[in-house]
Amino acid sequence: MIRTRTSDLSVALALSAVASFAAAVCAASVEIYPGPGIDTYKSNLYTVEVFNGSNWIPAYVYAFARLVVCHWHPGTNPSVNFLTFGTTGQVPVRVTKTGGSITSIDVSPHSKNIPVQLIGGQAVLTLNQWNKVWITINGDDANPLFIFADPPKPAVPPGAKYVGPGILTITQNSGHYQPTSGEIIYLDGGAFVRGTIDVTGTRNVQIMGPGVLSGDQWKSEDILPFPYDLQVQFSMIKGDFTGNAATVSGITILDGPGNGIWGAANSVSNVKMLSPWFYGTDAFPAVSHIDNTFCFAGDEVFMPAYAGFQGDNMTITSCFAGTSNNTVFAGGWWGFESIRGYSALVDDVDIKTYNNDDWVPSSPLLASAFQIWLDNNNPSYGYANQTYQNIRIEGSVPGPLLSLKNTVYPFGGPNVFDPPLGNAYNIVFKNIALEGTQKYRSQILGWDANNGFHNIVLDNFRFNGVAVNQTNLGQYFDINSYVSGLTFTPTPGLFTLTPCRLIDTRLPAGLFGGPALAAGANRVFTVVGQCGIPAGAKAISSNATVTQPTAPGFVVLFPGGTVPGVSNVNFRTGQTRANNAIVPLSAGGTLSVTDGQSSGTTHFILDVNGYFQ
Repeated sequence: MIRTRTSDLSVALALSAVASFAAAVCAASVEIYPGPGIDTYKSNLYTVEVFNGSNWIPAYVYAFARLVVCHWHPGTNPSVNFLTFGTTGQVPVRVTKTGGSITSIDVSPHSKNIPVQLIGGQAVLTLNQWNKVWITINGDDANPLFIFADPPKPAVPPGAKYVGPGILTITQNSGHYQPTSGEIIYLDGGAFVRGTIDVTGTRNVQIMGPGVLSGDQWKSEDILPFPYDLQVQFSMIKGDFTGNAATVSGITILDGPGNGIWGAANSVSNVKMLSPWFYGTDAFPAVSHIDNTFCFAGDEVFMPAYAGFQGDNMTITSCFAGTSNNTVFAGGWWGFESIRGYSALVDDVDIKTYNNDDWVPSSPLLASAFQIWLDNNNPSYGYANQTYQNIRIEGSVPGPLLSLKNTVYPFGGPNVFDPPLGNAYNIVFKNIALEGTQKYRSQILGWDANNGFHNIVLDNFRFNGVAVNQTNLGQYFDINSYVSGLTFTPTPGLFTLTPCRLIDTRLPAGLFGGPALAAGANRVFTVVGQCGIPAGAKAISSNATVTQPTAPGFVVLFPGGTVPGVSNVNFRTGQTRANNAIVPLSAGGTLSVTDGQSSGTTHFILDVNGYFQ
């Protein structure tokens, strides 16, 4: 969170600083898309401009709000505000709050360390191609702003069904467009299409472009009473559950009344989905390959439980997702969904969940991120070979982070069995980091000696920076005796180094030199490959020194994410102080240093004498 302080700069000087900053950053060409021609869906909260190297170009910001029936400000009408633009590289983006100043801003995912400055009541972000950011302005998490920096849009393929700027309501088949096999649907920037696309019975349909596909003409409340086979007809892109070899890329899906993409697509890439208002709006049931995609949904987002349904292993890579209700990763509900011989790999995912912490003990306690439930009448059913790695969860969560258990499915239906039988094997969690804390302990709970969880790996599984091990397991997990083969991160060994100066901000400007640390700022250093620290190092043994501070304060050394509440060195004005520190590194081998002064600067020196691996 960045908060402004009183400044003596005039507005004119502030705007000049913005222009200088932008000119220094921008070396990319940008592509700004028009709006749909009328302002039915235009945001009245924020304006956004993108710098093209010489001018700030206004971009069209969409907005949509509706009544919430889940845990995101329930009973109110919060909004999503969003836009997509194209860029060939790094580019400055300026955000203005309509009718007021921006005094604080939180930009997610935190792991990307998106540069942002608050100048003259505006925010200037530096975005790279493929960045998908979730922005909370002045603490208003009921009206977030989402900015998606895409590559320039692809050319319109020959013979494609082209939809240009404007609001188009599908009239075919009561709002459900049915393409033919091999058809290409191109939604251009400024296209706002109201309706769904049904590829059932087809093959190789392509849906592409930077436009919007919206389901806002229906309400989830009206669809929920329908039988399930009718509910799925209102999926935003619907097909056969075993897949239709469709591909979906680039588009934004808004306010789906049911599922997002139900079966249909084998490949989803660079899609943005915004449907956080109602439960039951699962995002990607049975889609085999999901890459570089963003989702804020009202129910489960990714479903490794369905690996193999399309005759393929499942991969979920380089995504950013959150949910306002239920878990992000649904690895299983009953035990019969997965297909034997197939696997699921989840790699490089950021998670930002929203939940108003209104759980009561009479309700099912749902996991915030990872869930695998077993409820069947046959011990031979279950799940196997699911790997979750390099996953970062922001903030704290109001429930358990993880729930793996044999449990009677709590929501009813034809597949409920008591006792809940089944077994799960080879479930791997590697490099999992929750920034904050979980309100309730995570669970790994089998049913009996013949029904439970086997070969579960918790490799570098961290809560608030602390790795789970055999000694502290009970602080974070509720585990019973029907769990076998549970393993942890190997205890890192200390490897000594010849003392080496890694950082000295008194030196000329550089990656490990100047300038001095500035009040309230955070600086990130890539330490692997320096001073003999190898790739794969988990932590460093070091001596941290502060010198020539112009005001009192403290410094904090940490791997990244939320700044810990404990400092490494405290100091007064003009004082030189040092302290030994064993500092964990991020998965990428970086070290973050935060200056806790309220004003001024200080020089910082870091000498290393060993590492843990």
